[in-house]
This record gives sequence, C-alpha cells and structure tokens, in this order.
Amino acid sequence: MRFLTCVIVAVTVLVGAFFGYCFYGAQVQLESVGTVKTPANEMLDSFSAVREQLSLDAFYGEQFRETEFEAPENYAFITLNVRMKNVGLFPMEWMRVEVEPNAADILQLAPQGDAPTLERMSLGEYAVTVLTLADAETRHTLTVSYYVLGRKYEKEFIM
Repeated sequence: MRFLTCVIVAVTVLVGAFFGYCFYGAQVQLESVGTVKTPANEMLDSFSAVREQLSLDAFYGEQFRETEFEAPENYAFITLNVRMKNVGLFPMEWMRVEVEPNAADILQLAPQGDAPTLERMSLGEYAVTVLTLADAETRHTLTVSYYVLGRKYEKEFIM
C-alpha cells in the first residue's frame, strides 16, 4: 500500500510540474530590442506611399492621429526590431506587436505577410515601423499578443 501511495504522489508531482512548465513556457521572453530611426527624406518611396494610401483611404496600418503632411524632413520612421524567445512546448501563433503611441507618433505601418508563428523552443525576430515627427524620442511601450493552444496571451514591454 505504501508503494502505491508513493507512485501516486510521484505521478501527481510530475503532472503538476509538467503543467507548471507549460504555463511558464506560454510566456514570451524578450531577448533584445533594436531601434533604428531613419529620416523620412531617406525613405521617400515609403513616405510617399503612406501619404497616397491615407489620401485614398487605403491605409491598412494603425493611424494614431490625423495630420496634414508637410515636407518629408519633418518626419522619421522608427523601426523597432524585437527579438523574442519561446521556451515552451507549444508554438506561439498569430503574434502581433503593437506600439503604444507617444505624442509625436502618427501611425504604425501594417506588417507584411501573414501573422508570424514562433515555433516551440525557438527564437524569432519581429519588426514594427512607426511614422513619427523627426524630433521625437525612440522610447516606446510595446504590447505583444499571441495565442498558445487557442488561448490569448499579452505581455507588455517598456523600452
């Protein structure tokens, strides 16, 4: 009878540890964030495309505020490269990185392609680009949302 009790306790502890690790693994870990600020007059094609899309009501990103566009030298593109780590046993699907806008931010460009997946036990990099005023600072708050086994998770990073 004691042997059976020890086996049941051991199995219960192992199952509890497994579920604890699954919960721990469902939390994305931020490895690093790189910020690149590029003046809009160095990316005239992108700047012109954004202006045209906004004028035609065909912009697919997220617009933070309305603005009357002036000369390109008054604006800059800030690209945030976020490197994340999935230590869990399940993939993180439908990943999305959202920028909490500062007072100078105008819009966030839409990501290219399908929503990325961060495979289990892997590293991944995701880039987000924001159009802002040229004299704006590069500090931002990011919210990463993703799904693990159909359950939504969100994690906020302040940089």
